[in-house]
Amino acid sequence: MDNSETAMCDECKSDFNRNISKMSSLCPECANALYGSKNCEHQSKNGKCLKCFWDGSISKYVKDLKQEN
Repeated sequence: MDNSETAMCDECKSDFNRNISKMSSLCPECANALYGSKNCEHQSKNGKCLKCFWDGSISKYVKDLKQEN
């Protein structure tokens, strides 16, 4: 059974599996960086996570946040 619903992250514009993220409009990566939500344990294949579909995109804002920490 495929339990996925694809959406586009409002922050980084990557596709993501809405059923994996704690936030309906943010991929797990951005939700983690912005709000401390649990991140996906990414398993990448061909540049995309097999679990959450995140493609490695990162917004300038999130990139800057990560560099501060």
